[in-house]
Amino acid sequence: MRAYLHFLWSNRFSLLLSALLLLGAGWFALQSLPESVFPNVNFPRVAVLVNDGSLPVKFMEVEVTKPLEALAKGQPGVRLVRSQTGNGLSKLNIYFEPGTNPQTAYLMLQARLAQYRLPAGAQLRVIRMAPYTYPFAEYALVSNQQSSSAMMPTFAFKIRPALLSIPGVYQVQGTGRGWPQVHVDLDPARLAQHHLSVQQVIHALQSAQGPFFSGILHAYHQQLILATTARPENDQTLAALTLPLGPPDASGARTPLALGALGRVHTGPPPLLSEAAVPGYQHALIIDVLSQSGANDVTVAHAVQTRLDNLRKHLPPGVHLVPIYDLSHLISHSLRDVWIALGLGSLIAWLVVLAFLGRLDGALATLAVVPLALAATFLVLHILGYGLNIMTLGGITAAIGALVDHAIVVVERGLHGLQGKPSNRRQLALRRSASILPLMSLATLTSCLVFLPLLFLSGTLGLLFRHMALAIVIALLASQLVALLVTPILTAWLAGRVTSPSRRLHHAERWVRRHYSQWLIAGMRRPYWAIFPVAILAGAAGLALTVLPTAFLPHWDEGIISVPYRTQVGSSVAETTRIGRAFMQVALHNPNVQRASLMVGRGFEFRHAPANKGAITIVLKPDHHDSTETVMAELRKQYRSMAPNLIGLSLHQTMIVRLGNLSGAHAPLVIYLFGSHSSVLRSEGTRLAAALKNSHDFASVNFKSPSAGPELEITPTPMAALYGITPPGIADQLKARFWGRPAGFLLHGEQILPIRVKLVGQPQTPQTLSALPIQLPNGTMTSLSSLASLHIQGAIPFVTHQNLVPDAYMWLQPKPGEGLAQAARQAKKIISQMHLPGNITPVLGGYYRQQRQSFQQMALILAGALGLLLILLGFQFSSQRAAVAALLSIALAAPGSLLLLWICGLELDSTAFLGVLLVFAIAVNNVILIFARARQIGGAHPRPALVAFAARQRLRPILMTMLADVFGFLPLAIGIGHGTDLLKPLAIAVMGGLLLSIFMSLWLAPVLYSAFMTQPSDSLKSKA
Repeated sequence: MRAYLHFLWSNRFSLLLSALLLLGAGWFALQSLPESVFPNVNFPRVAVLVNDGSLPVKFMEVEVTKPLEALAKGQPGVRLVRSQTGNGLSKLNIYFEPGTNPQTAYLMLQARLAQYRLPAGAQLRVIRMAPYTYPFAEYALVSNQQSSSAMMPTFAFKIRPALLSIPGVYQVQGTGRGWPQVHVDLDPARLAQHHLSVQQVIHALQSAQGPFFSGILHAYHQQLILATTARPENDQTLAALTLPLGPPDASGARTPLALGALGRVHTGPPPLLSEAAVPGYQHALIIDVLSQSGANDVTVAHAVQTRLDNLRKHLPPGVHLVPIYDLSHLISHSLRDVWIALGLGSLIAWLVVLAFLGRLDGALATLAVVPLALAATFLVLHILGYGLNIMTLGGITAAIGALVDHAIVVVERGLHGLQGKPSNRRQLALRRSASILPLMSLATLTSCLVFLPLLFLSGTLGLLFRHMALAIVIALLASQLVALLVTPILTAWLAGRVTSPSRRLHHAERWVRRHYSQWLIAGMRRPYWAIFPVAILAGAAGLALTVLPTAFLPHWDEGIISVPYRTQVGSSVAETTRIGRAFMQVALHNPNVQRASLMVGRGFEFRHAPANKGAITIVLKPDHHDSTETVMAELRKQYRSMAPNLIGLSLHQTMIVRLGNLSGAHAPLVIYLFGSHSSVLRSEGTRLAAALKNSHDFASVNFKSPSAGPELEITPTPMAALYGITPPGIADQLKARFWGRPAGFLLHGEQILPIRVKLVGQPQTPQTLSALPIQLPNGTMTSLSSLASLHIQGAIPFVTHQNLVPDAYMWLQPKPGEGLAQAARQAKKIISQMHLPGNITPVLGGYYRQQRQSFQQMALILAGALGLLLILLGFQFSSQRAAVAALLSIALAAPGSLLLLWICGLELDSTAFLGVLLVFAIAVNNVILIFARARQIGGAHPRPALVAFAARQRLRPILMTMLADVFGFLPLAIGIGHGTDLLKPLAIAVMGGLLLSIFMSLWLAPVLYSAFMTQPSDSLKSKA
């Protein structure tokens, strides 16, 4: 090691140039790292959506859902299949086993499902769930003159191509009423006058829509394509199109008749199945922009905004382009807040070092390590293809204390108490560095191995925390590399400089050492004293675990609220839109709200939804006074009072719920009821939901029982067969009147205008529908009541399955300040009091289930980390007794984390568990430095007195590193902006654990070593 350090000193200038090169490479790597809120990982979940108009629930269940369920469940690696079947809609969520390659599973599942032949007209969409599945920015085309259908060409031919040409943009989706259509409204009286049916008109219309290829003519050295019957260009030419539909001539052939003579031909919006709205405008078309996997969302969002600013100048008159939300601002602000916390933490750590060293140059030397370690970390992250997000940057921030630790130990050891000539001081500094660097390297490798069990963490936390753990490990290794290469050179250079030591600092250090030695020696002479702090800490930890509320992830103030809601079953899109507009107006009266938007007939996750489902996005002002949670609570209360008959209403923050949707947990607490009969499940679910609401133990209870309807069931009678008309014939005539039938399309430039032929007449009601005239095969007319019976059904429930078993479920929101575990216990108590039938099985899920699984896994990981430390420390100390003493002192730092969380009023979540693991990784350095130093002095099995001597030698660097670490986490613990909310519990847990670990490392570890290593004969001799 000494030869290595002399080699570094001889080549110090080349080494410093290499350090400058590393800084430059790290800067360029940082500029190229993609920025996002969360890591861009693929979740082991695939969503399948089949849309087929408005076919009945039973038809969709039999023809679509059940066959696709069976195919998906038979796919290797699939652990869970959830399905929901509604009118014209089948949704499947397929979850794969942990460790399955999401890309491969997605492609294989897509190929397997494609083998099944769906009903004609059904559209299948297979979606791989990842963060880029959701939009990162949303805009809206708005107007008071043009409808959303009229604005579709502007979106499709101007905005969408311009945005898709931007590198990093994956998809641009538009939500409004839909493309315009050419409506052919046939007059029943005119059809009867010419003895025509709707099908005859459709057939003649389709036959007249060319052009039809008619061959090739070679003439005048040219090749001419023959095309017969040009396609009509617009609704006027279509109305003037002559078709063989007139009165028959003498030969029986029909004479030409203009289509317009049979009814009205006009261009208009499609049937009202979906709608969008923005306050202040009559019409709106929502534009969602999705980024590609691995793209820099901030850069892409800036390019999108610049492109849209240019496009605003070329919009049609009366059309405006307004922003709704842009998550790049959330990303930038969050990362900026973490950067600020990192910088402040480094500065505070530097001030602590300065206070201990009393040398400005020595403190600056420790601070110089930070940019070098960060540059190396960013370079490695860039090489591995990772990005800059809350998890990776949070991991680097969490490791900032360890980055300074390595420099502190080397600088403090090399400069402390130097005397003599500059050359002698420099040689002594190098010799001291040679003695400490192997111990530091061993301690760093041990700390890195502590995070090894995180690789086995599954679920959402596993996908997220692997990135954080990897960032911590890379930062630790990078800082150790800098400590091995650069810090000894800086220490040797500083050793040659003459400084006058501070007398106050010297007297303070002597006072601390004297009192510390007294307490340490007293404890080592009476090892049974250790029983009391161990018992107190164990009891405090157990008490904290019982009183601490639990949560899946920390609360995060995003400033964007998602409000999905459901109106009464059977509500139209217009009615759902009316209620949504009223909700938006209420939101805009809140002083914290900046803007809002509404989508009806679709949800945040899927593009198709029932007509009674709406989704509102509320964006708060950047400087909103009240927290997002406060605004949500106020709006929830107002919405409930405005529309008490809503069958579903929830308010949540966008990014957190996206994580839940990606992982399949859609609510904090979900109660699943499994059984064999859907009707029984719905009735018992309704009874259980009422009991949960009446208990007033939850903020909200939402029984998720989506339904369609009401449905008017038309059943043909035997008279229909006598008249010679079949059930499909009756259905075709009804469909032509109440829905319309496709009959080709027109081309208007690049725009395709579908033709919808519809039979118009007097408005009908369920009471007058029985008198509707139906045309018989012989051309005569009769009433519908003479051919079929009519029966009105109420709500038609959707069918939900989980692994092919019928289920029903409800979403529960705990009260503010109450943890998921407490809410789950209360829910279990109410369920047990309900005495559900024996064939119904209740199961708890949602965030609670993921939290419970993650807590179990984190507990195993903490135990595994301690077990790994026991093995590693046993090898390093060549003594299991010493390893057990060290391990107990490390493990008993965990109560400090729990107690500080309880004092600060925070919840015990998964990031707090990670903070405890980080405490273990940092605290292990202290015991290694003490016991390894004792082995350097006294051999493989040093006496307790030598351990006490080593602890006194390591007192100063341990206090420096621990206090620098603790106060370095202070900006994260206090909270800089809202971007550090996710890391606040981690910081609090680390601070509490490290504060306690100072006592554990400096007093308890030597005392336990004395208790374990003192032989009975030694104690007898001492008594004698």
